[in-house]
Amino acid sequence: MVYHTQNRYYNFYLYIGKISMKLELDLSFLYGSTILPECILIVCLIIILILDLISEERDTSSLYFISFMGLLISIGLLLFQWNDKPIISFSGNFQTNSFNRIFRLLIALCSLLCIPLSVEYIRRTKMPMTEFIIFVLTATIGGMFLCGANDLITIFVALECLSLCSYLLSGYTKKDVRSNEAVMKYLLMGGISSSILAYGFSWLYGLSGGETQLQEVINGLINTRMYNSSGAFIGLICIIVGIGFKLSLVPFHQWTPDVYEG
Repeated sequence: MVYHTQNRYYNFYLYIGKISMKLELDLSFLYGSTILPECILIVCLIIILILDLISEERDTSSLYFISFMGLLISIGLLLFQWNDKPIISFSGNFQTNSFNRIFRLLIALCSLLCIPLSVEYIRRTKMPMTEFIIFVLTATIGGMFLCGANDLITIFVALECLSLCSYLLSGYTKKDVRSNEAVMKYLLMGGISSSILAYGFSWLYGLSGGETQLQEVINGLINTRMYNSSGAFIGLICIIVGIGFKLSLVPFHQWTPDVYEG
């Protein structure tokens, strides 16, 4: 009788130990994931889209709460991963380290402040709240992916995700003439800059021997001895011009006053 009781307790403790080890492994995978903060925002974005689709009444308070909590959880995960070692994941396309976590955290904090500050204005102007939250969250996801991008394709896609949402937000007040002018100029300048940037990336891709990862592009240029060639200079100039238009750097800033006025 005593033997069976001890054996039962032993099996129970063994079972509890297995559960705790499994839970610890699951939590370590949860916090060790490189893009988990971005995945939280993607899940929140999908939930907001589904709720907006199935709900008859537009409950903006719940959508605001979901977006706010998603940003808070994303910021908390970034703070929890602060001391993690640098990780290169997704076949070298995404890099996580303490340096880019600072900028990912900054972007999430800006979005966390942007949504509460804009809620009352959007309600007073009777503009749709759901679309605004979707645009802000999508731009946040694109900006956070851009901070850790380690590949030319990832950089371009994340940058366009951020840029397209910025175009839509600049023309959000559709009945305002200045807003319409702003989105037209922003869209035209953004399209030109994206094409120039993609052209510069194509030069680097060809000269490096078909590489897209940043470190591999550098190694490819060194191995092919094309780092001092005129093609590399043209590619570098196109990338500087494309990013200069995106960031409205001098002398590519003529469109900026009209856009920000609208």
